[in-house]
Amino acid sequence: MSVSLIIVVAVALVFLAAAVWLFSVARGQERSEEVMVRLQAGAERPTVLFAGDSPEMSIPGVRRISQLLWRAGSEVQPRGIVVVLLGLLAFVVLVFVVLGPVVGLLVNIGTLLVIYLVLVQRAARRRSKIIEQLPGYLENLIRVMSAGNSLEESLVTASRESDDPLRPLFTSVGRQIKLGAPVDQVLAEAGGLYNLRDVQIMSLAANVNRRYGGSLRGVLKSLILAIRQRGTAARELRALTAETRFSAMILALVPIGLTTYIYLSNPQFYDAMWHDPVGKKVLIGGVVWVLVGILILWRMVNSIGDDD
Repeated sequence: MSVSLIIVVAVALVFLAAAVWLFSVARGQERSEEVMVRLQAGAERPTVLFAGDSPEMSIPGVRRISQLLWRAGSEVQPRGIVVVLLGLLAFVVLVFVVLGPVVGLLVNIGTLLVIYLVLVQRAARRRSKIIEQLPGYLENLIRVMSAGNSLEESLVTASRESDDPLRPLFTSVGRQIKLGAPVDQVLAEAGGLYNLRDVQIMSLAANVNRRYGGSLRGVLKSLILAIRQRGTAARELRALTAETRFSAMILALVPIGLTTYIYLSNPQFYDAMWHDPVGKKVLIGGVVWVLVGILILWRMVNSIGDDD
């Protein structure tokens, strides 16, 4: 083993050890902060919804990764995300060392792409579930407000009767309101984080109500009707485009299946191409373009029937 390889492996192990240590430290600090928040504001769980002021968020890429993880339902703090990134960096270096630059690059790209697609898919499902639960929550909100409660109190009370993932979202909103944040600003940040246009409309209505007064019940009733009509139209569109989505899935699987069949029936074919300079470039380019095509088809299929 060469000296440079030993140095690279040592650096990767140091990164991995640092990631484990930082993760344990972050978990300890997170537990301490959780206890302090519970002592100060009751027994509810602390929120990670609006952690944009933490110093870790200034690190390039941490903000976008944090938002993606929060949309997917993870409650990891920004410190934990930094630890995960360090561990991921150690994994990337080890893959390069063990598999070489070319194969390591393909493996790392494929791994990162799979992780990204899984997180995006979970975030999309979570968002769709929130939109599906939103009309019922707004109906409970109207009933609570009709009993004489303020908007701030009604948001918290109605969230207690909701299911996941809507309940943690509005529980976090209620906690921020208890800490003194304006209700319209909190709703706007929640809608921006989860890409919920309906929550942003609630923010605008709350802002107008706070500035000029008036009743929110009419706006909320119209919003309930619009959400349900949009959901019905989205389901009809998905039913009408079922054949197109199935065709896209077949187009994505055909190159993978054909490549696997050729490799199993004639392994020497790809071996000869891999040891040829031009053939190696063709193989790498083919893999990259297949991954790009699958990503494009996946985005196109997910955009069909989007209920927002």
